Formats: sequence, C-alpha cells, structure tokens
Amino acid sequence: MLNKKYFWYVMMAGSIVLFIFLLYLGRYLFPGDPFLSRIFFLALLLSHVVEILMFSMKIGKEKQIPATMIVMKTLLYGFTWWVPLKMGVIER
Repeated sequence: MLNKKYFWYVMMAGSIVLFIFLLYLGRYLFPGDPFLSRIFFLALLLSHVVEILMFSMKIGKEKQIPATMIVMKTLLYGFTWWVPLKMGVIER
C-alpha cells in the first residue's frame, strides 16, 4: 500500500482537509479568542516548518527540486509529500 501513488495522493488531500478542520475546530472550541481559535492550525503549520528544516529540504535537493517547491509542498502536505518522494513512489 505504501508503494501506491494513489495512497499518498489521498493522504495529501487529507492533509489539506486537516488544515481546514483545525481552523474550524479552533473556532468552535474558542469562539471568543481569535488567537486560541487558530492555535491548532498554527501548531500543524509549525510542525511542517520543522519538517522542512529536518527532512524535506535535503530530500528535495537530492531529487533536484527547487527550494520554493520544496517549501510550498511541505507546508501544504508535510510528510505525505516527502516520504513518497524519498521512497521513489512520486517524482515531484
């Protein structure tokens, strides 16, 4: 299953859905506080920034992918982008 492109594409779509869900979850849990309502979203975004620094930049450079694309895809998809890239399941 991990060697199938479609599995990873579904996971990438799930990453986007998770971002949207966390925005709405925060608004529901903390309706009166704009900062706290976005705390879950910001935490996920921060984890993706850490992934850029620790993993995806190195893997992307090895595959000769431009830095801007590496950053954008990691921010959007996180590990669901760079893990299949490292495994050779996807090309970009």
